[in-house]
Amino acid sequence: MKEKLQKCLNCGEQLETDQNFCSNCGQENSDKKLALGAFLKDFFSNYLSFDTILFKTLNPFIFRPGKLTKAFNEGKRRRYINPIRLYLIFSLFYFFMISLTVPKDLTDSVLRSIVNQKPMMDSLKVEELDSAKVQQLIIKAEQNKVAKKEDSINKWATLKYWAEDETLSDEEFEANLNKVGGNIEGIPAKYKRSFLLNSSMFTYQAIRNLPLMMFFFLPIFAFILYLLFMKKRYFMEHLIHGLHLHAFAYFIYGLAILLISVFSKAEGWIVFISFIWVSLYTLFSIKRLYQNSWAKSVFKFFILGFFYFILLLFGFAFELYISFLTI
Repeated sequence: MKEKLQKCLNCGEQLETDQNFCSNCGQENSDKKLALGAFLKDFFSNYLSFDTILFKTLNPFIFRPGKLTKAFNEGKRRRYINPIRLYLIFSLFYFFMISLTVPKDLTDSVLRSIVNQKPMMDSLKVEELDSAKVQQLIIKAEQNKVAKKEDSINKWATLKYWAEDETLSDEEFEANLNKVGGNIEGIPAKYKRSFLLNSSMFTYQAIRNLPLMMFFFLPIFAFILYLLFMKKRYFMEHLIHGLHLHAFAYFIYGLAILLISVFSKAEGWIVFISFIWVSLYTLFSIKRLYQNSWAKSVFKFFILGFFYFILLLFGFAFELYISFLTI
């Protein structure tokens, strides 16, 4: 028989000796000794309970757009998984698939390809560089196996060399960038040098910042819904709708990334089908939840998509810029 305590071990609430559970936090009133059987019973009870709710949630979540939001807004909040929890589950799945399949050196590879295909400007002559630096560049390029010909200097390796060369002032570094046509005005030289030296980390940084950016975009998405359907719902109800729609998009696009990694030849079809599925799901969810005519639902769906797409473009650009500054 479990020993009853006069004080809750979890929150410190004073208890009566006949109390089985704490009236403040709900923890069972028993001593801190935990038998293996009790531990396993508690684990499987919680796991099976979650598993049952998950199973009940997945069917309407995938095949009945808008039902989960409608049920939650009607007060049926214990029947299905909480919207925030559902969002977190599938956002973690989506961003995990991105981190698993996107090469960490993607940015480095893309920029190397672009820079090496871009011809040097006529104003950049090998004779203009110190002969010792030219030899260092050639040796560095050969060591990294990036020189295409013995008599040429790999332009990407050259940019990397300039970035790490401490003898070059920021002004000289900027002048060299201007010679190869790779300079971007308005950004301090120290950030450009940092980016060139750590470009392989840019993809990692961008992927790490992406979930936070998308989470901050949820209220914006909900506000657009509020403006389109303000006579129908409160703002929080639109936010719940946004959580469900984003969770579904993460689920489908996460599956798409997984399928592309296996069936790379069908990449175009997988992207097209997943986009159509998410779009139709959103349209049917809007129709079910707001009870507008099909004409109004389609019209407002396109307005929602247009403005949210524009905002996402600005959001992604800002997120990439922040990633650029923080690598």
